[in-house]
Amino acid sequence: MFKTNRRTLALLLGAGVAALSGTAALADTCGLTRPVKVIVGYGAGGGTDSYARILSSTMPEFLDGTPMVVINKPGGAQVASMKFVKAASPDGTTLQVVAMGGGLMSTMLRDQGISWFEDFVPIAQFGVTNQALVVRSDAGLETAQQLIDFIREKGAAGEKVRWSHPGRGSVSHVGVTAFLEKNGLLDFAQDVPFDGGAGTRNALLSGEVDFSASGAHTIPAFADVEHAVGLLAEERDPVVDDIPTLGEQGIAYVPTESPIILAAPAGVDPAFVTCMAAAVKGATGHEAFTSMMKKAEQAVVYRDSAGTEANLKSLAEAWAPVVAEVRLSLDQ
Repeated sequence: MFKTNRRTLALLLGAGVAALSGTAALADTCGLTRPVKVIVGYGAGGGTDSYARILSSTMPEFLDGTPMVVINKPGGAQVASMKFVKAASPDGTTLQVVAMGGGLMSTMLRDQGISWFEDFVPIAQFGVTNQALVVRSDAGLETAQQLIDFIREKGAAGEKVRWSHPGRGSVSHVGVTAFLEKNGLLDFAQDVPFDGGAGTRNALLSGEVDFSASGAHTIPAFADVEHAVGLLAEERDPVVDDIPTLGEQGIAYVPTESPIILAAPAGVDPAFVTCMAAAVKGATGHEAFTSMMKKAEQAVVYRDSAGTEANLKSLAEAWAPVVAEVRLSLDQ
């Protein structure tokens, strides 16, 4: 989860709806007769929250003015919010915005009383956050292959490199563990967990660790002191598009992007899902939406319900082997 600046947060919490103009609403309200509660599993001001607020400020334009109200229920890697939505009536008035990297991964790592594909229906994806392998700018490592060679040289000398991440079981932890395993480097590296991205980055910049995992969206702000050698995703980041993927570099990896999606509890009317997905698509093309996303430096990626579910299942399948390995390490 990343932080928005104060100016952006003020924009999201303030006059976002008032800024909308000139777009025809859909012919109906997707059957809604009451305001929609949008549940977010992180606190106000974070990246997932700002995604939700930007969408919720724009969507009413496509729902004949039906309000969407963001409610924060942080805790437990979004598990608390997902349990709340799972228990809600599938009448369309309680939805959730989920960062599916952590959301789906948390249900795979532990029995949380949630089976994501049985308990929820994805309405649409409208954003994404990507993870990058990062080194210090003065490390002399420009590519992912150079990082691999560095790790192997240390290993040959009987040393282990140290790398930081924002917590065991996080998207970063799983993604980098998969990268190390697939390239035969696990025995040559020691992970160092922190509580959040700030500690993860500070450990890298202070020299406490040799490399790190970081959200691609954070890289430009620290471009003078850190360098991304590769992206753990199948495609380049839509915003920070100068970071090559590991696949482009011929390096083995497991994609660990985190789709940002709008979802409903299981049992929701399929016609509602289709209608809301169309409203999300309209919102993501709205000038106010794209303007606020640009200010927040957040990527916009749209997929409809079927496309979102197919992508999530593909990611879950790719994650399964490394999640099993990480689960064992967490139990030790």
